[in-house]
Amino acid sequence: MKESIRVYVTRLIKQYGLKPSRKLGQHFLVDERAVERFVNAVDQCGVVYEIGCGLGSLTIPLAHRASYLFCSELDETLAGILKNEVESRGIANVDIIKADATRFEISKRAHIVVSNTPFNISSRLVVKLCRDEGLLYAVLGVQNEVGLRLLAKPGESSYGRLSVIAQLCFDIVKLFKIPPRAFIPRPEVATLVLRLTPKHSLAEKEIADVELLTRRLFSLRKRKVPGALKEAFNLSDEEIRKLLSRCGVSQDLRVYELTPSQLLRITREGFLELHSL
Repeated sequence: MKESIRVYVTRLIKQYGLKPSRKLGQHFLVDERAVERFVNAVDQCGVVYEIGCGLGSLTIPLAHRASYLFCSELDETLAGILKNEVESRGIANVDIIKADATRFEISKRAHIVVSNTPFNISSRLVVKLCRDEGLLYAVLGVQNEVGLRLLAKPGESSYGRLSVIAQLCFDIVKLFKIPPRAFIPRPEVATLVLRLTPKHSLAEKEIADVELLTRRLFSLRKRKVPGALKEAFNLSDEEIRKLLSRCGVSQDLRVYELTPSQLLRITREGFLELHSL
């Protein structure tokens, strides 16, 4: 790219009279160093799928790294603008469509996912990727709050349903942080860039069961586990005692202190009890 990324994005915003959508969580990355680090986190091979490509801050440099780049953008105007920019540069290994990435099977397109993730879909996208059996890894930029939830440990204030599901499905590594000044418009919070590598250890049904268990239990996150199970699933005291004994879980723990592996054991050992409701 002959012009700097900041100049490129600013030019397009002015040229087309764009007003980034708060509803769609649009923040365009314009920092050269952040783009370089983002792109370098992707192996130089294979087919890559970029979600929420926006005006192409990552798309154009990624096109020179991937053998083929498939991109989706929910905003039809942005998708059209980026198509024109890609074509004008003679870049032939990029396909851009207007689509909601949370609504179709990603690995049918590519096995590597990259996204400066629109803030409004971060959590939904991570949960969807949990179910994608063909995924090799994902490099995601998410708002700081979501990043902290993905990385949170039991007992921490950010620890919750998303922490449990993501950590059961992925090995998650924090790569770097991008400050708000690196975006146009400037968001209120920093962005954390993470690499998610699937463990491929859970079946689809187990993921659904964990989602059910955590959805109910974490609505009672500060309650002790026996009381939360009783209220959430209408189990008897004896059923709860036997369940927790089989799982090796102390009755003195509170819901937010349960580890992902303990919650998975409760799901597996308590399958009949939980699904008899």
